[in-house]
Amino acid sequence: SVTFRHQASTHNAVENISFEVTKGQSVAFVGPSGSGKTTLVKLLLGLYPPYSGDIYYNDIPGSQIEKDELREQIGFVSQDTQLFSGTIRENLLFVRPGATDEDCYRVLRQAACQSLLDRASKGLDTVIGEGGVKVSGGEKQRLSIARALLRNPKLLIFDEATSALDSITEEEITGTIRQLSARQEHITIMIAHRLSTILHADRIIVLEKGQVVETGTHQELIESKGLYYAMWRQQIGERKRDEGRSNGTARATPLHA
Repeated sequence: SVTFRHQASTHNAVENISFEVTKGQSVAFVGPSGSGKTTLVKLLLGLYPPYSGDIYYNDIPGSQIEKDELREQIGFVSQDTQLFSGTIRENLLFVRPGATDEDCYRVLRQAACQSLLDRASKGLDTVIGEGGVKVSGGEKQRLSIARALLRNPKLLIFDEATSALDSITEEEITGTIRQLSARQEHITIMIAHRLSTILHADRIIVLEKGQVVETGTHQELIESKGLYYAMWRQQIGERKRDEGRSNGTARATPLHA
C-alpha cells in the first residue's frame, strides 16, 4: 500500500501501490507519461522513502535496511547509458572492483557483447571511444547490462532500457533481456514505454495517474480491451506508419467536404 507525493506537488505520484514478486519472476510496469513509473523505480532503489506504506525486501521493511547494502544487490540499467573514458575492464569493475577477468568475460557473454569483443584487439584492456574501439548505442547498452550483471544482483531493474535505440537494436536488446529473465536467477523488473519490449513478462502492471488500473499477462490484457489494449493498438499503428515511411511508400487520402 505504498503512496508517494513529491514535496512541490498537490497530488500523489503513486497511490496505494501493492505487488509481490519473487526470485525467477519478471514483472513489467507500463503506462502513459506521468503515470508514476519513474517514481516507482526510485522507490525500489531506496532513493525516495514512501509517504505511506512500506516496501519489504525478504519480509524486512525498507526503513530497516541499510541502503548501500541494498543497492549492492541491485543491477540497474537505464535508458541513459553512462560509460567512462577508459578500458572495458575499468567500465565493468566500477561496480565490483574485486571481480576477476573470468567474471568480466562471463557477464559480457551473458549480455551478448560478442561483436564488441571480436573487435576489441586488447580484450578487456581495450580502450572505449576516442583512441580505442568505437561502440554503437546498442553496444553501450549491452555493456551497461554486463556491468549490472557483474554485481550478481538479486534484483535486476531495466528502466526504459531500449527507448533511445533504433527498432532493430531494440529488438536485439529485448532478446537479451528476455534470455536473462528466462535464467530465473533474479527478480526482473522492467519499466517500459514501448510495449513490444515486455511481452515476455510474467506479469504486466498498468499504471494510470499513479494507480494500478490493470494487471495480467500481455494476452490477458489484450483480451480485456482496457488501457493496455488502447496503448498497444496505438503503438502498433505508429510502427506500421514508420515501416511505411522506411519502405518509401505514401498514401494520400482525399478530402471530403
